[in-house]
Amino acid sequence: MKRIFSLALPSLLLLAVILSSLLVVPSRFQNRFRPIPAYAQLVYNNKKADGFLSFFPFDSACGVAPGRHPLGTPLPLVGNDGAGGAICAVLQSVGLQAVGKRPLAVATGLFGVPPGHAAWVAVSELGGPASLALRWRLLLFPPNGVESARSYAAWPVWTLELPSLPPWARVRFTVTDGLLICSISADSHDIYKLIDTLDGRVASMADQRSRELE
Repeated sequence: MKRIFSLALPSLLLLAVILSSLLVVPSRFQNRFRPIPAYAQLVYNNKKADGFLSFFPFDSACGVAPGRHPLGTPLPLVGNDGAGGAICAVLQSVGLQAVGKRPLAVATGLFGVPPGHAAWVAVSELGGPASLALRWRLLLFPPNGVESARSYAAWPVWTLELPSLPPWARVRFTVTDGLLICSISADSHDIYKLIDTLDGRVASMADQRSRELE
């Protein structure tokens, strides 16, 4: 019995180390500003996504009933090009219960070769366990409208295509360790720029904010 216990103990310890590495994500990797390029303009930043979602009560992409919110007119934050509804559609597709109470940052900027094209970025801090569960759910049971795209830098990428999305919008998103990262623009490759920013190959808003606090 002692021999069996001595053989099993290292295996249990190894399993515990593997599980902790998967579920416990250092806080610096869960910074919602890390995937956002430094030159982007922040338009929404809150510890809960519910405030952003409440701006789109009439948006068909979200399927929210009209008249639910006293603000009335949708899209006061991000203009009238439908970008806000596209972000909302992504959050709904992955499960609002997973992101509605989590911190969310939304930014916009010009991507690509100058003069560039407008792009929107949304990043939700899901946390380690929630991001791991969501990543596997998307891989095994993708919801309607969600399909796998080319992965990049070891991260899986998905595309969202719905009839209610604006015609110009190419919606791509990825789920990293602790973060849901989404890009909405006319260029489907913008999601890869966000991953480059996350991995430190492009200057990020997180670096800029940390310098401002010094």
